[in-house]
Amino acid sequence: MKLLQSGRYAMWQLLLLALVVPLLIALALLPARALLTTTDVAMLQLLWVTWIAQQAGQRWAIITTINSVLLLDFLFVAPYYTLYVHQVDYLITFIVMLLLGIFIGRLSGRLRVELARAKKHMRQRQLLAGKTRQARMQAELEHSRAMMLRSISHDLRTPLATIMGASSMLADKELQLSEAEVHEQASNIYRQSSLLSEHFDKVMELSRVQQPQSTMQLESLAVTDVISAAIARRTALLATQSFDVQLSTADCFADATLLEIALANMLENAVKHGGAPVSIGFTRQNGHFMLSVCNAAAPKRNVQRDSGTGLGTAICKAVMHLHNGDFSLLHDTEQATVTALLRWPLTSNNGVQHG
Repeated sequence: MKLLQSGRYAMWQLLLLALVVPLLIALALLPARALLTTTDVAMLQLLWVTWIAQQAGQRWAIITTINSVLLLDFLFVAPYYTLYVHQVDYLITFIVMLLLGIFIGRLSGRLRVELARAKKHMRQRQLLAGKTRQARMQAELEHSRAMMLRSISHDLRTPLATIMGASSMLADKELQLSEAEVHEQASNIYRQSSLLSEHFDKVMELSRVQQPQSTMQLESLAVTDVISAAIARRTALLATQSFDVQLSTADCFADATLLEIALANMLENAVKHGGAPVSIGFTRQNGHFMLSVCNAAAPKRNVQRDSGTGLGTAICKAVMHLHNGDFSLLHDTEQATVTALLRWPLTSNNGVQHG
């Protein structure tokens, strides 16, 4: 079976992956039942759910999750070899696992839809482009796909482990937790759930900017309105921050939504991973609009995470690609600053000059 080479499977293959493989995983872990907690088993099962979600989609990921929950109860929760739950608290672990499996399925399902849409748009572009351009754009698509899947796998791991661990502690009656400890674990679950939500929003932003140029709405924009809208997209993080805004001209020509998304990611990265002060600059130079975010470089122990390969960078590059421009990160070692720069031409796609 060439499972990795095709996104389409026969029904018997899907049943095998969703029902039989989780059983084999559970049976393989059974000899170590005395050493493993239910959380350990659930995390291993969720790894398989994630793979199923990526390969077969949301529906089969949910079926796999339900099957895995039943196997966890049947083989690893006393009394063994029954589906009877003698402690109601175990239901918390089962519910959390089920919800996480559904979340992973929905996230990966949405990603599969957006990737299919992107591939469709890519094929349309390839019909009009030369062989060199076709190869480059195909490479960009594959890079974006690999980057998104890698980012999802990496960014989900810690929140999922924290949520499962905290919920397991709350469900364990043998642990005598104080009221403060219960509050702390509940807060951990809330914070990590918020991180999952933020990551999902980032993936949705990336899918939003991966669109054909024909769907863009180019218009004259007030730069101050773009800045305000970008800050509003990250209200919890940016609303209380102060920015040094330096505008040499007041207007630009671009797609408002896409430019707001790109600037929001630049500001988020500067505030989260850089140092103060953070300045926003806008100018026109050599036939191009130039929108920049500059911040003090982070100490070596706190190097900027999104330094060129993260979702934020991919979003900014995609936005500038649609505007026939480019995105760059400039490091000034003498001034100890990092500048994120959006640069796109004054001339729109139809050749009309603006400004």
